[in-house]
Parts: sequence; structure tokens; C-alpha cells
Amino acid sequence: MKYGNVAYPEAVAQLLGERYEPYIQTVVSYGKEEKGPLIIPDKAENFKRTYWYLISIRGIEPEIVSVLMNERKVYQESKYGNCVFVGYDESGTPKYCSMRGTYVDKAFKMDAVNSDKSYPFVIGGKSDMVFVCESPIDAMSHATFAKIYGHDWRQDHRISLGCTWDGALERYLQWHPEIKKIVFALDNDYLAKDKDGCYRNWGQMAAMKWCDKYREKGYEVAIHRPHLKDFNQDLIETRKGRTVDELDTMREDELKAEFEKDAVDESNKEIDMEEIEP
Repeated sequence: MKYGNVAYPEAVAQLLGERYEPYIQTVVSYGKEEKGPLIIPDKAENFKRTYWYLISIRGIEPEIVSVLMNERKVYQESKYGNCVFVGYDESGTPKYCSMRGTYVDKAFKMDAVNSDKSYPFVIGGKSDMVFVCESPIDAMSHATFAKIYGHDWRQDHRISLGCTWDGALERYLQWHPEIKKIVFALDNDYLAKDKDGCYRNWGQMAAMKWCDKYREKGYEVAIHRPHLKDFNQDLIETRKGRTVDELDTMREDELKAEFEKDAVDESNKEIDMEEIEP
């Protein structure tokens, strides 16, 4: 280093009889990849299976299913009989598409190729209020509850985010400047855990986060939390005749069973650690 007036890595390379080439970091500019056109599945000749599934299995009001089918927002896929939910842009071009299996014993859920979650699945309304759900079925279930309790289910807006990200809400608010009130009807993930095993109610955490964001923007905000995991579970149990108090009891029982299971698992871990100690 002294006699060659070189840096340490080059000096070591010379001593080893090797050639030193310094590493030069290059910066590659990143450009967001544009999505291709949305590829939605072909429609079946009739929508009987989807109609049966949404009404008989999911408990949604037949009127709501029929209206959304006529609006081309819900249909049945031809190949596998899946439910298809579609979100459109302002010109009526499909931009978002999610699919849900109709076989009770085979869970299936996925988005279509090039589906854009910044476009919501919409149950349109006339008021200045929008209810924000995570999934299309939850939005339809929430509208069903409105009808069950004697309200006009088409009075208020309802949208599905397809997740807990608020991109679709931002876009919908741009389309509807008349909206002044936002109610977040996201999932109640009371049994969910993160990678470290800690309980994380992701849906309600997101609801509180978005309440803060949109309150600062000047909107009136509120949270409508389901008694069970989501409004469709609430609806299914309500169709069985369960009361609100019974739904709360079901949730508390599930939590109690989960805590007891955690305690047993923790006890077994302690026993395993004692066995391996020298």
C-alpha cells in the first residue's frame, strides 16, 4: 500500500498474484411495468350455480344477486362454474375481476390475470355515504343486512377493496365527490396471527388507519365491525336464527378455545426445552 500507493484490496491482490478490479455500483432506473388488458373468464350459458351458491350457501338476498347480475358485475364462469365479480372504470371497461369457487368442500379464490385492485367492485348508491368492505361477498352481505332490517339497500354506496389497501376507495371518492361519510366495514380478524405468533387483527388495524387518514381529509368516518370474522359469516349465522348476543358468544368461545390451545402449546414447548437441557 505504501510503495505502490494503492488501496488495501488492490495491495492484497498484488501479493496473491491476482488482478484487482474495483467494484463499481451501477444504478438501473426502474420503470413501472404496465399491465396488459384484463383477462376475464368466459361466461357460462346460465348462472344457475352462482345464483344458488350466493343465495343458498352465502345467504345473500335474491334481489341483490339478480340486480348485480343484470349490471354485469356478477356472473358464472363457464369452465369451472366459479363466481366472477367484476369492477369497471368510468367508461364501463372491466378493470378488476376476482373469482370464488362454488364448491363448498373445495375452497378457491383468485384474481384474474392483470386485475387492478385500484378499481372497486361497486354496489352503487344515491346518498353521501359509502360502506367499505374487503370482498364483494361481504359488500353483498352488508347490503343484505340493510334489506333485512327494512332499509333501502340501494340508498348508500358499497364498495369492495379486494384487500385492506385503500386504492379502490381513493378512486371511488374521485368519481363521487358528493360522498362525505365513510364507514369502514372491514374484517374482524380476531384469530389472525403474524409470523411471530402474535395476534394481529389486520382488518380492524386497517380500519383505524384509514379512519385517521380520511378524517384528516375532511370526511366523517366510522367503523362498522362484524361480530364474527366478516359480514358474510354474520349473515350465514343470522340466517340460522342466531341473535346478536349469540354471535358475540360464538366469538368469545372461539377466542377462549384459541387461548387455551396457545397455553397448551406453550406448556409443551417448556416441557420440550426441559428434556433437551443437559
